[in-house]
Amino acid sequence: MVYLGVRAVLAARRAAHERRAGREVTGGPHDTSALRASTGDGPTRGRWRSGFTQGFFTNVLNPKAALFFLSILPQFVHGGGSPTRQIFFLGTLDVLIGVVYWFALVAVAARLRALLARPKIRYRWELTTGWLFIAIGIGVAGAS
Repeated sequence: MVYLGVRAVLAARRAAHERRAGREVTGGPHDTSALRASTGDGPTRGRWRSGFTQGFFTNVLNPKAALFFLSILPQFVHGGGSPTRQIFFLGTLDVLIGVVYWFALVAVAARLRALLARPKIRYRWELTTGWLFIAIGIGVAGAS
């Protein structure tokens, strides 16, 4: 953690120095030029669909989700009704709550993207997270 924090702080300072010197900064820890090049200037709908498809398959093929449903949900099933129907209902409810949560999170993140792309705010964000990583790393090292 300390190593990652030091790298983030140094990269933020180097980027700010180069930006002041008038040079374009690439290759930093949060450089999105490769992402922009890979997605091109195509329509937003295609990128959204691609991301959604990737996330969907990641979650469907994730064994932790199946283990969650197999280990947590049965304890909420009572003997008065059909266990299959109850587990299906609880699983559907979990998925619906997750979908609402993630759509809200993505909507907020999309709005914050423009704000976080500003050079001054990006510099402060990278510097703050770098120092935070350093502090967490020192805290973890001190706790052991």
